[in-house]
Amino acid sequence: MVNTVGKKLATYLLLAFITTAIITNFSSAQISPLKITVTTDKTSYRYREAVNIYGNVTYNDQLVEEGLVAVQIDNPDNKTIALRTVPANATPTENWTVEILSFISCDSSGNPQDTFQRNKYAYFKIFIKNNAVVGDRSVLLTITLCDFDSTPFRLHWLKTVIPAGQTHGEIVGLWINEWITTGTAVAYANVYTDWPKHEGYAYCPEQTANFFIETTTPLNQTPIESNDTYTVTFRLPPHEAPYFGTYFISTSAYYKGWKNFQNTTLTVEYQILGDFNYDRRIDILDVVMLTSIYGSTSSSINWNPELDVSPDGKIDILDVVMVTSKYGFSY
Repeated sequence: MVNTVGKKLATYLLLAFITTAIITNFSSAQISPLKITVTTDKTSYRYREAVNIYGNVTYNDQLVEEGLVAVQIDNPDNKTIALRTVPANATPTENWTVEILSFISCDSSGNPQDTFQRNKYAYFKIFIKNNAVVGDRSVLLTITLCDFDSTPFRLHWLKTVIPAGQTHGEIVGLWINEWITTGTAVAYANVYTDWPKHEGYAYCPEQTANFFIETTTPLNQTPIESNDTYTVTFRLPPHEAPYFGTYFISTSAYYKGWKNFQNTTLTVEYQILGDFNYDRRIDILDVVMLTSIYGSTSSSINWNPELDVSPDGKIDILDVVMVTSKYGFSY
């Protein structure tokens, strides 16, 4: 009797050991050799400043030669304002399960058009295909519009299911705000398995469509110098004052079938609009900074969106009144 109990106990212990070993080995096998990092050029920003996002993608601790990185940006109200897919060093060449067949700017009927006006709609036509032979694919389709100074101002998204071998197409109308910087703007089209903040990743490379909002002289922007495998730049859009809060940045990397995810945040500091030099008071220095470009518009060579406190795409009496009405104020 004792021997029987002992044998059973030994058998149970052996089975438990084997099961634990299998689970441990399985878990170890599932640890992704792909890693992604993400950071910003600063930890805090002010009204309408440009933000540079960058990072590295490694596979077995070596920088990848090619890959895709998805970037999702959420504002302090937890609203997604932009999604981008950028190459990690280089864009992979492979047969994509889901791909963007075509993406253009157009009129409301789908005919090609590349010039639009503020306070009106711009239209875009897109076709995407599920190249799988078998199996439906759930797709998150996104279109992000950014103006000439890289400010995201409109986001369209759609979740849909595309059957194997089938194509989905649509025409989307997106409103152009009055404050948008005129000149060359860019529409970024992407397809994901899900939102990057929910561990979704890009199905395929990003497609872009350039379009024009009136005309402009190029802004003087400092080129980004980086040794990182990917970079994304955007400018903080206007927001109701007081202007502060936390932005959330979610990233996902895809390389040779492996995925990895990483998040970071940036803070927009508390700032009373009109405190242009950020010395926490409204004084003559702020008034001089504003009036020195009085009359400039978003098409002017001296245009600075960080001084457009209205905001309406021009520096005029409304901006001056907003600043001088707070003259002498400290915080």
